[in-house]
Amino acid sequence: MLPMIRILGRLHDRDNTTGENGAIALELKALTTHPDKQVAAMAAVSYARLGYQPGTESVLKRALDNGVLAPESYYHELAHLVASAPLEKQQEYLAELRANPHRIATDVLTVALNSREEFNAASFLKASPDMARLLRANEPGFDYGAGQYGAVDVIRYREWLRASAAIENAKTGRPLDEIIIAKLSERGTDARKLVAYLSSSEAIPLLANAAPDSQVQRLVEAARRYSMENPNNTDVADTVGLIESRMKYPPRASASRPGFSPPPGPSSGPSSAPPKLR
Repeated sequence: MLPMIRILGRLHDRDNTTGENGAIALELKALTTHPDKQVAAMAAVSYARLGYQPGTESVLKRALDNGVLAPESYYHELAHLVASAPLEKQQEYLAELRANPHRIATDVLTVALNSREEFNAASFLKASPDMARLLRANEPGFDYGAGQYGAVDVIRYREWLRASAAIENAKTGRPLDEIIIAKLSERGTDARKLVAYLSSSEAIPLLANAAPDSQVQRLVEAARRYSMENPNNTDVADTVGLIESRMKYPPRASASRPGFSPPPGPSSGPSSAPPKLR
């Protein structure tokens, strides 16, 4: 039964090349009530991934209520459904997702916004007050030892920061780089967040154009201090080396100082006045 569900999901496509999209959808929907919960769960997910159809959220809700889908899986699929739903349903789904935040669902929406693609509802997400509130309330962090640096959390923070800045840029017109620099410069910022963003491909022009004694250079200095204070983490050391290699004017070498503190600079978040770049 499970292989058949996989085949049905692959046969359904946007252009209806087989002419059987309707029949495939009906078959998958029927299987969402199968007595075998594994079959029902796969069918519910496959049906939802066909894209929005009237009542798709009811199929998912029934699967949740019947214990077929775990809450995290339900909200994950609801997040995917936002892209293909009509506007009123997008608003309804996003309000539900904001009221019931789950990490993977938030990741789906964040990546969709950053894609800038209309088939991912990027413009809707960028303009949505619920999306802005969801991101503000769910800033990713590195919730483990200070010397540890996880790749998944690095990607999650980069995506979150880009999406948050894009929303602020659309609302105020402030340049993206200024918004990002201000956020990274806030008091109490985890130095791993500096390393995470500054090592991204999006930060390459920012680093290349950073003048001596600029706020960007001070952020790199703070990232270097963090690396020096955690010498056993060679991944961080290599990443900071990569960051500095992308700079025309990397910071001068300096002795390590105990304890990370954010560099002097803009202390306000995305809604504050832009920092001065030199």
